[in-house]
Amino acid sequence: MERTPRLYYHPISHYCVSAERMLRFKGIEFETVYTPYEDHVELLRRSGQDYIPTLEWRGRFVRWQEIPGFLDQVAPDPRLVPAERSGLARTLENWGHLVLEERVWRAVVTEVPPVLRSDRERWVFEEMQTRSRGPWEVLRRRRGEYVADLNGYFGLVDSMLDGQDWLLGEPSVADFGVYGGLSPWLTVGHEIPSRFPRLGRWARRLGRARLAVRRRRRRASPLPPTPS
Repeated sequence: MERTPRLYYHPISHYCVSAERMLRFKGIEFETVYTPYEDHVELLRRSGQDYIPTLEWRGRFVRWQEIPGFLDQVAPDPRLVPAERSGLARTLENWGHLVLEERVWRAVVTEVPPVLRSDRERWVFEEMQTRSRGPWEVLRRRRGEYVADLNGYFGLVDSMLDGQDWLLGEPSVADFGVYGGLSPWLTVGHEIPSRFPRLGRWARRLGRARLAVRRRRRRASPLPPTPS
């Protein structure tokens, strides 16, 4: 019996959330392996590297940046990267991870510790974030400023959804990159502000346990073939 794919995962990681949503979009059965913020030893032992998300697929380890293309190979319908507008889709995906996520992260970083599972994990998280971003209390005091800035970016995404359900009209890797980028806001327990109704509907749609899409892949097996 072939082993169910495993996604090495942490819920506060925007790349992890994006990968998890893409797997559900594809209708692929998988299990998540919680990978603590401060301890990637098991992943390093098994795969030879410690970045998450990592997808373990029939003994092969697929790194985070390779996951969208890999999933389109093993389960080509529905596609993540549209053939006609692949450049735009990948650009929006990267904007979500590299631009939007930074605005989200500044606004929520001091609210992350309760999401973590252990005192050790919380201590390491706060220590690492303090080293890279400055004193914790300063980050708390500036949260209002960061949220105000973030709302401008929420407005940008809301405007992209004017007249359509998905960023490019049909679901694509662009949606999953942008959703991943804003996911820490949702993970710590916030909702999308009501003044961004299109963004709110889009985020709820992407957050469902099983994503509703127009086309569904017909599968004879829960594990599509691995590309050679």
